[in-house]
Amino acid sequence: MGLFSRMFGARRRGRLNVLSQARAKFSIFRELLDQHYSALKTLSAFEENHRKGPAPDALTVWNEFVVIQQEVGGLIDRMIALGGNDYKTLHAQLRNIVHTIEGLLPSSPRPERTFFTVSLDSVGREHANSFGTKAANLGEMRFRMKAPVPDGFAISAWAYNHFVEANKIQDRINRLLANVRISRYSDLAAVSDDIREMVNFRSVPDDLADAILRSFDALSARCGGTGFALRSSAIGEDTSTTFAGQYVTYLNVKRDNLLDRYRDILASKFTPSAIYYLLRHSLAEMNPAMGVVCMEMVDSAASGVVYTADPTRPGESRIVINSIYGLGSYLVDGIITPDVFVLSRPGGDILSREIANKQLKLVLNPEGGVSETDVPMAEQKSQSVSDETLRLIADYALKVEGHYGNPQDIEWAIDSTGDLYFLQARPLKLTKPGAKVEIPSDVRPSILLEGGTTVCGGGGAGAVFHLKGTSDLGTVPDGCVLVAQNPSPRLVSVMHRISALVTAVGGTASHLATLAREVSLPTVVGMPKASELHQGHLVTVDAGRGVIYDGSHPEWISKAESADGPDSSPDVEAVRQMVETITHLSVIHPGDPAFKAENCRSLHDIIRFIHQKSMDEIFSGLKGTSHKDDIGLKLKTKIPLVVNLIYLDRDFNADNTRWIADDAVQAPPMQAFWDGVNEEGWPSRPIPADVKGFLAVVGANVKEGHTPEFSENSYAFLSEEFMLLSLRMGYHFSTIEAMATSELSKNYVRMQFKLGGAPLERRVRRIWLITEILRRVGFESSTEGDFLDSISAYQEKDAIFEKLKLLGRVTVLTKQLDMSLSSDARAQWYLQEFLKKLGIE
Repeated sequence: MGLFSRMFGARRRGRLNVLSQARAKFSIFRELLDQHYSALKTLSAFEENHRKGPAPDALTVWNEFVVIQQEVGGLIDRMIALGGNDYKTLHAQLRNIVHTIEGLLPSSPRPERTFFTVSLDSVGREHANSFGTKAANLGEMRFRMKAPVPDGFAISAWAYNHFVEANKIQDRINRLLANVRISRYSDLAAVSDDIREMVNFRSVPDDLADAILRSFDALSARCGGTGFALRSSAIGEDTSTTFAGQYVTYLNVKRDNLLDRYRDILASKFTPSAIYYLLRHSLAEMNPAMGVVCMEMVDSAASGVVYTADPTRPGESRIVINSIYGLGSYLVDGIITPDVFVLSRPGGDILSREIANKQLKLVLNPEGGVSETDVPMAEQKSQSVSDETLRLIADYALKVEGHYGNPQDIEWAIDSTGDLYFLQARPLKLTKPGAKVEIPSDVRPSILLEGGTTVCGGGGAGAVFHLKGTSDLGTVPDGCVLVAQNPSPRLVSVMHRISALVTAVGGTASHLATLAREVSLPTVVGMPKASELHQGHLVTVDAGRGVIYDGSHPEWISKAESADGPDSSPDVEAVRQMVETITHLSVIHPGDPAFKAENCRSLHDIIRFIHQKSMDEIFSGLKGTSHKDDIGLKLKTKIPLVVNLIYLDRDFNADNTRWIADDAVQAPPMQAFWDGVNEEGWPSRPIPADVKGFLAVVGANVKEGHTPEFSENSYAFLSEEFMLLSLRMGYHFSTIEAMATSELSKNYVRMQFKLGGAPLERRVRRIWLITEILRRVGFESSTEGDFLDSISAYQEKDAIFEKLKLLGRVTVLTKQLDMSLSSDARAQWYLQEFLKKLGIE
């Protein structure tokens, strides 16, 4: 008795272990789908931002790339957990993509060996790689433009290198930065503290200290002042990487603490935020090297920023000036709301003014440094600069813009005598509005449909063409408005030939949505009533508003405007290549021999590849589960099939509860499928086969070694949102897999069907018949001989249930049908009969 107990207990433990492993695999699959959804959503947002917004610079793209890349890395880890080490090659592909993107980033050359200090009068913009961009721009304006820039001198980036090398701290800095995890602020703070302490407790080398003090004394003698501003001027600062607010500025610095403040600015390169900014932009620690500018201090009565174009309304000729009382730090740091003035250009007419309540200002302390003080009550709501001064600022700013050849962002200050000074200048980025549908005011358009979700804005006009399935893509006419049931990525093959795309289902996070944005195709998804539009009817689609108008009106569709015109700079081409390396989708068709991990060339490729392969892995993994007959419940049904149900998300007492009624199955996908089976009903008599067909069945199975599979039970792995059902039916079997959740990008239904009892040509005719039925309801299918693999994805949960119910009916209708399909004509007859019975047009 003890022996039997031990044997029974061991068997039960084995069953439970097998079930535990299946559930663990399914849990990984669910986590992977969640990660896939998150990665695809982030990718879609990236594409949408860069399609609608201003042309980005390369480092902005990198900054966003890092976020997506981290999500894709997590997705790969889950794919390896699900499918094994064969998928580790995806990490290698991801590293290749990262290296490709890094190679497109602008790089700062290592500073040339030069003087430690030079006067701003000797610096021009050609010296940006020696003294930093800020110093180069200030010297350019002062020396070449004779613009009102305070006197000063620049401390070179080579001086920074000399400081680091003389104190032998570079290797330790590199080690600390190599191991920092930028996703954890505590790590950044710890590394920052270590490096800044290292810098602050090192001495400025004697030769460098002497050069700085000599230049300071000469500047002090020239201007007669005692207080000076010390500002960072890193290489690459104020370019495509602005580094705005990353480094410190010291105001009203005296000689006795000049070297300490210089060292503090060098250390500010390693604040937590500065390290994060550097490493997120994939910049080596030495790039950018830190230059510094020492300038005569302006005792500002008012200060601010002038934009030589309106960044929010770039199509209009406007200058925008922001102004506050006192020193400008409170403005650029966002502490005080400024007065805002809009001026015309040219002309300098004041178009609007918004006067803020300015209660505080920052002023110079006689002993050094700055302090906060109250603005007198009578001045708080007064205009901080006169109209005459505004026009003076605008006039000088336009001269700077003319010199540089592009809109500028300029910091300025007015001293107590009314003299104007420019303290900084850098390029101003402008937005680029896209195309839109503009309906003349005297026209009352007829709206056919509205709603849905905009994937890619813009407008398109043409004749409606309904696509029944991707096998019909070759029939899509040029210039049409394509209406499809599903947002299949295979539609990419016609995107360049159509004027707009509308789908009945879908969301902004599908692969199709990404492709549509990639080619700027006006696209609306989630518009189910689009299927009611008449074939050939002329319409105009306003994708930005989600509206379809009656009639073709291409004259309503404006061309996209470019705020700052075409830009053929190397940075623009680098950005284009970076965006393509992130978003371009080339690994599309699972049946393509090139659908391999090593062919993933973009982040989108990896996301698409993993989505497909994860479905394959859960399919094969669960099917390969041992003891399926022993670890589940048996389905109690009128259908003469033995089906074992294995729950992946709940426990049951397998020893006491062995049967469950088909109307009590707690798995909506399975319920939907079995509703279809029950609705069709098991045939009371088999489909008639001719004598020749019957003999052919017997002969074929003897020849091919087939044996009936009724002796092998069917089974289903189930959860609240998932089903993997394998049905063994005579000489053929089918597998139906589905996921039905509240998120479109996770949902799919897939059917595989193969073998049969009849000769091959009859089995092939059955495959053709099933394929034609499924094609008409939006499935994409691939076939090879008597094997069918069909899938429909990116749909609402209820649509998935409807398709599962249909598959249940089709499963019953086509059982043993191959024995009767003696000719193509007979197969065509059955197809028409089944379509009529199923209510499919």
